[in-house]
Amino acid sequence: MTIPQIYVTSEVPAAQLAGAQNVLVLGNALGTDIHLWERAMPALAAHYSIVRFDMPGHGKSPIPTESYTLEEVADAVVKALDELGVSRFAYAGVSVAGAIALEIAHKYPDRVTHSVVVCSAPYMGGPEGWTERIAQVQANGTASLVPSLPSRWFSDDFITKDPGAVKALLDMVATTDDSSYIKTCEALGTYDARPFLKDITVPVLVISGEIDPGSPPAAGAIIKDGVPGAQQVIISGASHQAVVEAPLEVAKAITAFVGK
Repeated sequence: MTIPQIYVTSEVPAAQLAGAQNVLVLGNALGTDIHLWERAMPALAAHYSIVRFDMPGHGKSPIPTESYTLEEVADAVVKALDELGVSRFAYAGVSVAGAIALEIAHKYPDRVTHSVVVCSAPYMGGPEGWTERIAQVQANGTASLVPSLPSRWFSDDFITKDPGAVKALLDMVATTDDSSYIKTCEALGTYDARPFLKDITVPVLVISGEIDPGSPPAAGAIIKDGVPGAQQVIISGASHQAVVEAPLEVAKAITAFVGK
């Protein structure tokens, strides 16, 4: 098993982080970096010691030379927290990092106190579901994905209201390393949490965007129904990037859940 290298950053000094009891780890969607959470940060940082990480080959993370699974990224996150002296933490991840929320909850129930799955699903369609996307990036790079993303990631109202925020996320995708994006797509193709949902003992919250076409509320409901005691919150009018469209609502749901 290969543990990929990831970039990790803390919002508080390392000396304060070690042993802290209020650590919240935040993970990002495919093709984005730590700034995905920027709009929710003030509300979350008021309550938690925030740690953010970039997926392999995304943002400031090193470009991986080998393929990896999402379970191995979960291992990388926990390894990084070990190095920071963090023994217990809450976790929230968007899309692919939401899938990692389930991997961490399943594999590390002694480490994670609460796991929040944001705009994600327990299964991403299998390898065949990613063939076309991988072929497109191989042929034309991640920048070629940009024209199709707004309608999949944002509501029409938000695209009109805040084009700057939309462009910021599209720029993240366009600058993501092609090979790293492809390796993450391949990892998503092999991911399937459905067999172990019933075995998760960690408290799980699913946050779904009402009009998210990729990970709709129905996909989140599979997690809610499959994980004992899991809860679901649906953000009205929001699409796949609810953390950007409705950051205060997402932060409020996380804070209410983790604070229990």
